[in-house]
Amino acid sequence: MTKSYWLKKISIANADLFLEYIRTVLPWIKSVGGKIVRKDIVQESNSSKWDGGQLGLVIEFESKIAAKKAFYSGVFQNYLYSRNLMELVTIITI
Repeated sequence: MTKSYWLKKISIANADLFLEYIRTVLPWIKSVGGKIVRKDIVQESNSSKWDGGQLGLVIEFESKIAAKKAFYSGVFQNYLYSRNLMELVTIITI
C-alpha cells in the first residue's frame, strides 16, 4: 500500500489556543497512526506580547484512506469546530 501525507498549515493568533492546539492535536495525530516527519513552528513575540503562531506539518500515514479518515473523523472535526478553527486549518493529502 502507498503511504500518504498530510501537508498541513495553521495560523492561530491566540497564544493560549495555539499552545492548546499543539498540546492536543499533535499527540492525537500519533494516536490515529500519523507520523510527524516535518514540523515548522513560527511564533511572533517580544518581551511584552505573544500572539500565537503558525504551525506547518508534514504527517505520514499508511495510506490515503487512513489520512482522510483521520482528518474527517468526528473527533478532529468537532475539535476544530468547537474552537472556531474550521476555516484556519488547511490540508492536502498526497
